[in-house]
Amino acid sequence: MTAINGGAPDVATAVREAILAVYRDTGRPPLETPAASLLGSDLGLDSLDLAQIIVLLERSLGVDPFRDARATTPHPPIRTVDHLVTLYSDALSGRS
Repeated sequence: MTAINGGAPDVATAVREAILAVYRDTGRPPLETPAASLLGSDLGLDSLDLAQIIVLLERSLGVDPFRDARATTPHPPIRTVDHLVTLYSDALSGRS
């Protein structure tokens, strides 16, 4: 996990590292991962890849935004890299 000045994890870096790990694990060449990239059409990731990314992020960041007991509405579909970053940043900020 990447942290900023020994403090909070750098969520954007953790998301990109998780995506790159899935590329490596599946034998695909890594692609650039700009924040606005669509996970499916731009990055070629499918639902299984996303599930693997979520497991990696839960392990590295220590939070699971999908199991938050305070969440009263379902999350919209995850479409972009930035959406993943926002989900995990929000979960980390609410964990304190």
